[in-house]
Amino acid sequence: GVSGGMRVVKSENLPGSGEWLVYPLGSLVVVREMNEGVIGFLSGHSHDVSCLCTSQDGKILVSGQDAHLGTAADVVVWDLQAACQAALDGVSMVCEDHQGKKVLLHRLRQHKSSVRAVAINCTDELLATVGGRDDNALVIWDLNSGTAICGKPAHSGESALAMAWQHHNANRLITCGSRHVRVWHVDISQPKLHPMDASLGNLKRVMRCLDIGTNDDFAYIGTTTGEVLKFSIARDGIHKPNDPDRIRPMLKKVSKNRVGSGVTSIAVWTNKISGNDNIIIGAGDGMIILYNSELNQVHAKKEAVQGAITSICLSKHDTFYLGTDEANRYRLSIQNWQPELLATAHAGAVKDIVFPQNCSDLFVTCSTGGDVRVWNAKKRLELLRICVPNLECDTIAVANYGAEIVSGWSDGRVRSFYPESGKLKFVINDAHVDGVTALAEVSRKTSSNSWTLITGGRDGRIRGWRITSSHQPMIFSIKEHRAAITALRVSNDATKVISASADGSCLCFCLETQVRKLALFESNVFTQISWHPDESQLLTTGSNYKISYYDAYDASTIRVIDGSFTDEMTALDVEPIDGAWFLTGSADKTIKLWSYDDGIAVAQGLGHAKRVNSLKIAPDRSTAVSVGNEGGIYVWALDQDLCPLPHK
Repeated sequence: GVSGGMRVVKSENLPGSGEWLVYPLGSLVVVREMNEGVIGFLSGHSHDVSCLCTSQDGKILVSGQDAHLGTAADVVVWDLQAACQAALDGVSMVCEDHQGKKVLLHRLRQHKSSVRAVAINCTDELLATVGGRDDNALVIWDLNSGTAICGKPAHSGESALAMAWQHHNANRLITCGSRHVRVWHVDISQPKLHPMDASLGNLKRVMRCLDIGTNDDFAYIGTTTGEVLKFSIARDGIHKPNDPDRIRPMLKKVSKNRVGSGVTSIAVWTNKISGNDNIIIGAGDGMIILYNSELNQVHAKKEAVQGAITSICLSKHDTFYLGTDEANRYRLSIQNWQPELLATAHAGAVKDIVFPQNCSDLFVTCSTGGDVRVWNAKKRLELLRICVPNLECDTIAVANYGAEIVSGWSDGRVRSFYPESGKLKFVINDAHVDGVTALAEVSRKTSSNSWTLITGGRDGRIRGWRITSSHQPMIFSIKEHRAAITALRVSNDATKVISASADGSCLCFCLETQVRKLALFESNVFTQISWHPDESQLLTTGSNYKISYYDAYDASTIRVIDGSFTDEMTALDVEPIDGAWFLTGSADKTIKLWSYDDGIAVAQGLGHAKRVNSLKIAPDRSTAVSVGNEGGIYVWALDQDLCPLPHK
């Protein structure tokens, strides 16, 4: 969803096929080989990546980030050639170097709070960066040495939102923003920046994206009100203070048609037959439109995609790629103008993941974007999407032998869907106040058509529901927790359920009598709890950074180990057959594999850019899947030497 954040780099200097896709994922930068799908992560930012650019020769990648108000927002210069080679060599996470060669070349610290845009000039010698609203500085850097050459406020009263260098003049760049367009001349000898404002007449617009024509004669700028503006960007060189401006940038044309929700992305494409520039317009309402150089819409060149278009990347053979704020990626050909969906993902934080019972080929995820999705685990493809607008789904379960996808929502309702069609099966209204946060199914002992669902909510209540084909009555309600229920686990014999809560307690109840059988209390916000497969012990994680073992008979503490040294533990899953090992996830962005008996972490997985929310081991124990706040879904291969299959 980062504006202009996706790049397709085609260069002979890059390894593999030479064509790589680059895009941000939270605080990480992802490099992906287009043909083979080899993927690598670049870790060097402390906050979300806000902008990207690449050099003309494809060797250098530059990324900027957001930061907290008043703190430094870094710009990082990467060796893209070395980063791609590391991905081909099987190194999934690269921080500083690879095989003795530096991947992170420079870390530039000049801007505060955020970096709005970055761009490299046509000779790959200069880098320009623009700060966010609280900084609003334009800084020119020497790309080879990483030193600042000169800088100046991008505008005296308005924020700069977009920037681009000219194609044939290494010292000229254009910035635009709220009610202004500026053409800059960079004088390295002084060193100094010389801006010249374009003449706008009576026009007042917020201009948020731009691209420059092939011959550097015109700039095409998209506005928040949906017009495309054409500017002449020729200007005088540097002259004495009292000399008049003979050639000044000015507005030439305004498009007659407007697009919905404003222009969010723009790119210039040159027709090889006529030699004329055409402008590809990406709109906030998902429309992708082709304009000619006179800003008239080209016939039959208008299609819709899902989500506001944030990136347009030109590629070979007159094709280009689109990225949207709903995390969809498309490929489009100039000739047929039919969008082809290539990849999908969650647009918001992914809250939960679950596998159907005894099925490793499918898994289900839910997100704060109000959607539940079914995925093919082998092909990594989305099979089904269920959307409930303006709500957040906090927890899911695959119940009734895979016949239903049950979900808990922020409006306090439980919704069940058919897994094949995604149609709604039933709704439990007012299941909990302020949202449903945990679900568990009670396994059936007989072939009855009814089954029991246990739910937990932010109100601290645990409730049981008898699920039938016609109605869903409540059969009990327990109020012994004082804060949100974070996890529910039912025993194998379906006689008791244990709950973990943010109030620092874990309670075990008899499902038949609803009488408390066990209680443990700690100065902790419990985030997960799990039975050992033989149900002799309990395993918990929480905000105290610890993993705790408890006796399931009297709740006495057996062992406490450090799960993380920097942040809370958030996710837990125990190997379901003999419990020889288990996996944990943490807000420190790591996944760890532990030996249960030894209490030692034997492996660590790096890849998440934000907090890990949930993880599950596949029923065949060959892979595990984790989800996080950055919106990523990560599939991990489990080494059979470290995770041996139990003996039959």
